[in-house]
Amino acid sequence: MPNRNPHSPGDGAKPETPDELLDCRVEMLGLDLSAVADAGNALQEIMRKCPICGYREACVADLKRDPNDPVWETYCPNAKALLGLAESSWTTR
Repeated sequence: MPNRNPHSPGDGAKPETPDELLDCRVEMLGLDLSAVADAGNALQEIMRKCPICGYREACVADLKRDPNDPVWETYCPNAKALLGLAESSWTTR
């Protein structure tokens, strides 16, 4: 499978807060949240779910270990929505 996440988390900083986790994941997908702001409800739902997610430790570990590994898609409650936003933003570029 080709590497669909061309970015890496730069300095290896550990994402600590839900917002940082979401920011890292968004960056990995090459998403610009301001560009997808018109997604409205989808974006609001993503931002609501992230802070209460039960998989934060796994998310942190995966982002540190290999942020390009798609294993996060198997447990992240936002995976489908994030991938949908990413795909739609890729097709409009």
